[in-house]
Amino acid sequence: MKLPFESGQFDLVVQFTVFSSILDLAIKEVLAQEMLRVMRKDGMILWYDFFINNPSNPDVKGIRKQEIVQLFSGCHVDLRKISLAPPLTHLLAPYSWLGCYLLERVRLFNTHYLGVFRRK
Repeated sequence: MKLPFESGQFDLVVQFTVFSSILDLAIKEVLAQEMLRVMRKDGMILWYDFFINNPSNPDVKGIRKQEIVQLFSGCHVDLRKISLAPPLTHLLAPYSWLGCYLLERVRLFNTHYLGVFRRK
């Protein structure tokens, strides 16, 4: 909750599947502010995380666009849906990488956001 770095030290701050693993909104808020604190004014945040809940894992919760925008309210948030749902990938990949690629292009089957955030 407190990164051991000076303010404005990084051009790029990266988070991969961290926020979906935190169920407490107050902790998410502190982490978002801490990420912004260590990012340079002209820096960016690279985001990759679930937006769909995992029904077999109650310890993670998908984080929706509205919540992300609220957490990073001082930023321009650009999110893209990517990553074919892992159960579909595991089922199809042994038989057809092309099938996985084509299904991923149908955004309906994607489960993650890839995003870039910059200060407004």
